[in-house]
Amino acid sequence: MSEQKPSNEFEQAGQQQQAGIVKEFIAFLGENKKFWMIPLLLALLALGAVIILGGTAAAPFIYTLF
Repeated sequence: MSEQKPSNEFEQAGQQQQAGIVKEFIAFLGENKKFWMIPLLLALLALGAVIILGGTAAAPFIYTLF
């Protein structure tokens, strides 16, 4: 059985491999000129890392920073 070729642009896009979420987000930032979001995201990631590490054996070292 032979595979049918997509007839329109939407079907062709559906046949392509999906891009990763990080790659897609970087493309979004470049296309929409939203570079101001990068420091905000880095700060949120750092805060998340502090919260996660606060419940581990690294907590005494993190609390000395504050």
